[in-house]
Amino acid sequence: MQIRKYLHALYHRRCLFVLVAATTALLVVFSTFFTPKRYEAKSTVFIEENVVNSLMKGITVSPSMSDRIRVLRYHMLSRDIISRVLKKLDRDVLADTPEAFERLIQYCQETTQINLKGSDLFFVSFVDTSPEFARDYINTLVNTYVEENISAKREESFGAGRFLSEQVEFYKNKLNELEDKLYAYRKKTGIFSTVTEGSIVEEIRTAEEAIKELQVKKNELLATVQTIRDQLKAMKSLSASRGNTLADLMGGSGDGMRIDALQAQLDDLLLVYNDQYPAVVKLREQIAELQARLATEPSVAADNTASYADFEDPVLVDLKMRLNSTQSQLNALQARETELQTQIDINKRILENFPEDKKVLAEMERERTMNRNVYETLLERVGVAEVSKQMEVADKATTFRIVDPAILPAFPVGTKRLFKMLAGLAVGLAAGVAAVFAREKLDDTVRDVDVLRAQGLTVLAEIPQMYSEQDQLRQHRRDRWLYGYAAVCFVGVALMLGHDLLGLSLMDQVIANLRAASMHG
Repeated sequence: MQIRKYLHALYHRRCLFVLVAATTALLVVFSTFFTPKRYEAKSTVFIEENVVNSLMKGITVSPSMSDRIRVLRYHMLSRDIISRVLKKLDRDVLADTPEAFERLIQYCQETTQINLKGSDLFFVSFVDTSPEFARDYINTLVNTYVEENISAKREESFGAGRFLSEQVEFYKNKLNELEDKLYAYRKKTGIFSTVTEGSIVEEIRTAEEAIKELQVKKNELLATVQTIRDQLKAMKSLSASRGNTLADLMGGSGDGMRIDALQAQLDDLLLVYNDQYPAVVKLREQIAELQARLATEPSVAADNTASYADFEDPVLVDLKMRLNSTQSQLNALQARETELQTQIDINKRILENFPEDKKVLAEMERERTMNRNVYETLLERVGVAEVSKQMEVADKATTFRIVDPAILPAFPVGTKRLFKMLAGLAVGLAAGVAAVFAREKLDDTVRDVDVLRAQGLTVLAEIPQMYSEQDQLRQHRRDRWLYGYAAVCFVGVALMLGHDLLGLSLMDQVIANLRAASMHG
């Protein structure tokens, strides 16, 4: 009964139903032509790890790819990259105002989609009404990001190498400066790596014992010097008295007396020394020479009597030589004693300041060791940075590979227009039914006796509605116009459906021309 009631209402208000349904369907179907087609351009990028990078693992250091992937979406959709991409495509020139360009940047940021698959693959897509712009935008965006990523990694490697080289030079100079300071401080304090308080005390004790031994030797030499000096004094007196006697004798008897005098002196020496004594040997040589000259040239020997006065006693010469030698040894012992005493004073001074000096020295050595360790570590890192830099230059590290660049999309994305048209027919029917029911709800006319009976009223009689012939003719004429309008709308919808089914673009061209004309106007 309820269904019959609704069908009766639709028939009773068929004019409203047909007008609303046909008009709505026609308008919705026709409006689908004004909905712009949207095309999607898509690019696939693979994050490739070169086999050389695996072989050089532990030897080189590459920028962390996981960090780049983690911020890939934010980096690629940053305003800086998007604006540079649009400027490469000359979209900044087409924008009328800076505000329009900013809106375009925001539109691209919101529309660009980046989807990660695992840790080594990601997709970049963009949807726009212009397939050419969508393709060019995606390719330019991906290429810009890849180039920037490669240049950034190379710049990081070069920058790390430059920084490490600067640090190596800095720590090298600092280490040399510390070495110089440490050497100067050691030289100043006399504390070297093997020096301890025990060793200093031992050096002082050894030096004091050496001084005692030197003093004993020095006393012996002083006694020897005094003895030699006494002998010299005695020999000088004896030589003076013998010299006068010999001169008198030689003045009267010539070389013969001189030989006798020398022989007497030789006999005196033999009482004290043996035959190998230098003075004895020398006297014998002089006696032999005088005897030979006396035998061969008696007259010449007589003329040489005066030269005997210049002859020096060999004993005196020997004593003087012994005195000089002993005095030299004594001087050497005194110099050695002074040197040892100076060393003892230095060691005592070192021993007094040893704890504080050792503390300062240990601090300086600790600082030197720390800087040396840093320097050696930096040297090792410089080598690693150089190999890493060469890998980045040769593009042997982890990099981005564009597997599928974006191509010109041939078909729009989203819901197809044919389905939208069919949905428009359904919307038209629903709109007609909704209009009829709304009209029924707003109409408070009593159309059925059941309504009166439901209110407790008694119905005495029911008079049916009577239609005249003119009313029926008028109704038929109105129905023909109504059905004709519905047929026209149906034909229009059918034509538009056929246009889309056949893949024609006539309506699209007309609408595009109208838009262009309106923009130019």
